[in-house]
Amino acid sequence: MKIVWLSSRMLGGDLSSTTQIQLANGLVKKGHSVDLYSPGKSVGNSFEHHSITRSNIRGLQARSVVKQLRKRTLEFKDADAVLIDWPIFSLASIIQSPVILMDRSPPADKGFLAKLQWPKWTKAWSKAIRGTVVSQAHREFVSEQTQTPKASIGVIPAGVDLERFQIGEKDGPIQMVYHGRVDSNRGVLGLPMVLSGLLSKGIDATMHIYGSGDAVNRLRKIGMPGLEITDTIPQDEVAQKLAKYDVGLLPMPEDKVWNLASPLKRSEYLASGLVVCGTDHDGHRIKDSGDWLQLYNQDEYISRTINWLSSLDRQLLTALQKESRAYAEEHLSWSHSVDVLESMILS
Repeated sequence: MKIVWLSSRMLGGDLSSTTQIQLANGLVKKGHSVDLYSPGKSVGNSFEHHSITRSNIRGLQARSVVKQLRKRTLEFKDADAVLIDWPIFSLASIIQSPVILMDRSPPADKGFLAKLQWPKWTKAWSKAIRGTVVSQAHREFVSEQTQTPKASIGVIPAGVDLERFQIGEKDGPIQMVYHGRVDSNRGVLGLPMVLSGLLSKGIDATMHIYGSGDAVNRLRKIGMPGLEITDTIPQDEVAQKLAKYDVGLLPMPEDKVWNLASPLKRSEYLASGLVVCGTDHDGHRIKDSGDWLQLYNQDEYISRTINWLSSLDRQLLTALQKESRAYAEEHLSWSHSVDVLESMILS
């Protein structure tokens, strides 16, 4: 089949674009042709990428992409199916081919931008015949908010490249890691307290935070032994780095958007053989998870993470890490997500 994907997301620009890349490559691997129209650049991918100019002004970015794509509709008029991200779903009205709405997250901005985005999100779903979300909680939310029948909503969770992310040799002190946006509203400012608590108990531990955001400078000023802050690293380096760590951290608090998420970093932690300590909400939970996933109420997250990690010796930690990798191998391959998307397209 000839599949076209229209997106306002910057390809290669952030962690979330990994989902687009993996799904598009997976569809090509299954024998389909995929043309992805979006801002950004494609390197080493099997799908065809058509770069679109996007405004640098927040609030105008989706509109600028729509304007560019309206001029190019003849290029994808023969598509068997067109996937359209919700911020630019207004394009669906001028496309004759079957359309699927792609919703990787409801509006995540705050304040004035949110007031502009939520009506657009609601309108997109009201016009969609079929669409995809990232979790069962996300599906429930869409159905409740927009009266979209659940049967027309497919769940495509974030997967992980099991060949790229591998469990590595882990020894020495307990090595903790967080990677992603380092913003104060993500709970990252409390993470050094976990390290401090372990060190005060005489436990040899380190913590490395990778990423950019408004909390970076405040974290760097702490100057705690064993705490290292590094700017965002390229995606192809993330797997190599994660392999050596013991514990992946998910401090994001309960929030409308994060509660609906299927966090990519959680899958990458597990594929890399890390145990995971996070705040307890729908976005972080995994059905039938083992002891390798520890989730705590936000008020107790720091103290209970310290206590649990303090209770582990290297032998038990290694056993749990092998279990987390085994779970990833069985449940978190991108192939599962690609199968769901292909099924929706073929139907």
